[in-house]
Amino acid sequence: MHAMWKGTVQIAKIQIPIKLYAATEDKELSLKQTHSLCGGGVSHLKYCQLCESKIEQEDIRKVYDLGGGNYVEITEEELKGITPQASKTMIIEQFADETEVERLRLKKHYYVGTDEVGEEGFRLLHACLAQARKIGIGYLTLRSVQSLAAIWPLGEGLVLSTMLYEDEVRAMAPVYASSPAMSGKSPVPEAHMLVFNKLIHAMTSPFEGARYANHYDAALRALIDGKITKLAPRVAADSEQPALQRGASNLEDLLASLTTSLDSVNGGNDAFTQSDFNQTH
Repeated sequence: MHAMWKGTVQIAKIQIPIKLYAATEDKELSLKQTHSLCGGGVSHLKYCQLCESKIEQEDIRKVYDLGGGNYVEITEEELKGITPQASKTMIIEQFADETEVERLRLKKHYYVGTDEVGEEGFRLLHACLAQARKIGIGYLTLRSVQSLAAIWPLGEGLVLSTMLYEDEVRAMAPVYASSPAMSGKSPVPEAHMLVFNKLIHAMTSPFEGARYANHYDAALRALIDGKITKLAPRVAADSEQPALQRGASNLEDLLASLTTSLDSVNGGNDAFTQSDFNQTH
């Protein structure tokens, strides 16, 4: 695997040489756009909507839109003046409990490797982060772009993840402020908690990523293969999925839905009974 970045992690006066390897890859099939009349590829021309004409790169300027047809122009020289200097060092600014960094903030992930010269420091960092359940936070410059980043243990190795900044994460409160389900909240009934916990327990199993196939990708590949062989694409019959039991009109309907769900998962075993309900009151 090819390392896409080489540098060091600096913690106070300690420096550990590292390499970054892309941890994920996009395998989505891409379809090319062509002209229906001649089959030629469709290019994305730089086109002025006002002049209705094609323009060259040298005739393009960058501006910030103030609204109302007003703009502030930003030159390439000005952008270069504020671009962070190229750096091959990630300086750890702080450590935080792993529970304090929401997964929502993590963007792109890289596996962290090292050379023989940095092996001892790498192993020490991994062991201490894993034992203390901490995450290192700092800045990293990748491809001339400065990003906030987190370094954290995963299995026997380390992962570095770029992060969203504070103002890039939208607040959750406005979503629930207008939600009928959250207005005038009342305690969740114990009976419902008991059944739902049983349902969760019954559906719990070790996570295996390979169990979840990319159904759209497989269907698209089958469609393409069918076109290539000039055969009718074989369309697999959609497996019937149980209808999602949506919000019950009242607590009795919700409890019935939970009990039915638990019964379907357990095959009729360990179903919620009236005695269970009585024990919660």
